[in-house]
Amino acid sequence: MLKKILTNAVLPILASFIIGAILISAIGATPGDVLNVVGAIFSDSNSIAEIFVSTIPLICTGLSVAFAFRTGLFNIGAEGQFIMGGLFAGIVAIKMQGMNFYLVLVAAILAGIIVGGVWAGIAGYLKARFNISEVVVTIMLNYTALYFVQFAVPKFIRGTNDIISKPIADDTGVGYLHNSLIEGIFNNYRLGTDLFLAIIGVIIFYIVMEKTVFGYELRSVGFNPNASKFVGMKVNRNTVLSMAISGAFAGLGGALYNMGPVGQVVAGSTFQGFGYMGIAVALIGANTALGSLLGALLFGFLGVLTPQLSFIGIPKDIANILIGLIVLFVAAKAIFDNKLLDKLFNSKKQKGEK
Repeated sequence: MLKKILTNAVLPILASFIIGAILISAIGATPGDVLNVVGAIFSDSNSIAEIFVSTIPLICTGLSVAFAFRTGLFNIGAEGQFIMGGLFAGIVAIKMQGMNFYLVLVAAILAGIIVGGVWAGIAGYLKARFNISEVVVTIMLNYTALYFVQFAVPKFIRGTNDIISKPIADDTGVGYLHNSLIEGIFNNYRLGTDLFLAIIGVIIFYIVMEKTVFGYELRSVGFNPNASKFVGMKVNRNTVLSMAISGAFAGLGGALYNMGPVGQVVAGSTFQGFGYMGIAVALIGANTALGSLLGALLFGFLGVLTPQLSFIGIPKDIANILIGLIVLFVAAKAIFDNKLLDKLFNSKKQKGEK
C-alpha cells in the first residue's frame, strides 16, 4: 500500500512543484523566497496548528470520497454531506446548550455523522433500487443541502443575522472541541479535540476497509456486483451501506468544522469547497486511509502557504495552479500505468501464442 501511495503521489507532486518553481521564477520571485516562507511556517507553532485546522475537514471528505471509490461508487456529493452534517451538529449543540458538556458533544458529533450518512444514503438507495447514477443524484443533493442550510439557519438557530447561527458553545462560552492541552502545545485556540477525532476516522477507515469481512464484501460488490450476488452477498444493501458510510465521514468533517474553528453554522451563498477538494485528496492518496491523510496534509499546507506568499508578491492563485497540476499529473500517471500494463499484457499474450 505504501509503495502504491508513493508512486501515485510523490512523482506527480514533484513534477507539479518543478513547474510551480518555473512559474514563480517567471513572475520575478525565486524559489529561495518561497523556501524562506516555508521555513517560517514550520518554525511557528501557530502556523503549524493552522495547517492542521485546514487539514481536518479535508481528511474527512477525502476519506468519504475514497471509501466510495473503493466500493465502486462515485460520491461527488461529499460537499453536501459535509454541509448537512455541520448544520445538524450545530442545531443539536445549540438546542442542547446547558446540558452535560460531554453529552452535548457526543450527541452533536453523532448527529453530524448520521445526517451525512443519510444524505449520501439517498443516492445509494436510488442507485440500488432504480439504478439511477449516484453521480447525478449526489451533485443535485449538493445544491439541495446548500439551499436547505440557507433556510434552516435563520429559521431555527438564528444568530445576530440571517447568515450566521448562535455560537456553538456551552453556557460559559467554551467550545465543545476546545482542548487546553493542544492549545498549550500549538498556542492556537482554533485547533482542539477535532484533531484526535479526525485521526480516529482515519483508523476506522483502515480497519473497516482493510481488516474486516464487511469491508471485503463492500469492495467485492463494487468490483463485481454480479459475481458477488452469485455467491450470496446482498448487493443492494451493501451499495446503500457503502454510500451511507461514505457520507458519514463527510458529515463528521462538517460537524468538526462547525464545532471547532468556525464555532457556528454559516449559511453561505456558495460551496465551501471541502467536499470537492476531497476528490483530489482521495485521488492523490490512492483511495487509502494513509494516502488520504497525507493528501489532506499537503492541501492543508498549501492553504496556509498561499496567504504568506502574497507578502512576497506571489499571487494566491499559485496554490490553485499547483493543486490543478498535481491532480493532472496523478491522472496522467494512471493513464500511463494502464497503457504500460496493457502493453506488457499484450506482449506476454503474443509470446504465448508463438
